[in-house]
Amino acid sequence: MGSMVTSPPEVEVYYPEGPQVPEGNLQTRRRMELAIALRHWFERRGDDVGAWVCCDINVYYKEGDPKVVVAPDVAVAFGVDAAAMETERTFRVWDAGAAPCFALEIASPKTVRTDLHVKPAKYAALGVSEYWRLDPTGGELLDPPLQGERRESGRWRPIDAAAEPDGGLRARSDVLGLDLCWQPPKLRLWDVSEGAWLPDPDDLAAQVSAAEAWLAEEASARQAAEMRASAAEAELAELRARLRCTHGKPSE
Repeated sequence: MGSMVTSPPEVEVYYPEGPQVPEGNLQTRRRMELAIALRHWFERRGDDVGAWVCCDINVYYKEGDPKVVVAPDVAVAFGVDAAAMETERTFRVWDAGAAPCFALEIASPKTVRTDLHVKPAKYAALGVSEYWRLDPTGGELLDPPLQGERRESGRWRPIDAAAEPDGGLRARSDVLGLDLCWQPPKLRLWDVSEGAWLPDPDDLAAQVSAAEAWLAEEASARQAAEMRASAAEAELAELRARLRCTHGKPSE
């Protein structure tokens, strides 16, 4: 009687959420500003590039091995289903269909050494084209506080950053088509093609406040106009009444 050989059951690999690294207020604010500005920009452009902005989640890039992982503070991937990714708790490159091409880390005292000495190799293995580092303190952790590197011929090459008159720094991201501008205390993003800043949450809040103020002024002006119209109608009615009274008086 022959024996039957069966394949071992497939084991489902668990890819944990993360990361679990505490961060300070400076790091959180700068990360959220950049992520919101980029998401708003891609949504407003509406072009068919499948851009997805990743914000502080685990990115897995070797199927079957959950230890091969990196968690960028901010990253951008093209050619993915951004709507589908919004419901995912992790980014698995083989499911998403593309790896991030842009990654940025915001340094903290606990992460700066990893950002400098561990993350470059991870991002090279992931296939990232540009790797950026930002020191939100303005120089206590990194000198200069904005640093970019571009992957060329298998090596990371520094991206030149120009000094600004106000003491800030400006450097070009080729993969995004944006200038990264360190304007303490913020990192602002400049749209090279349109010649305009990408609005960050403060800008968007200011736009909402301005729109609300305009609507309030319009409502006030409309109410004033309605009151003037009512007064004019009342005056006209009184004049007509006087006219009828005058025409109806017998002649002497």
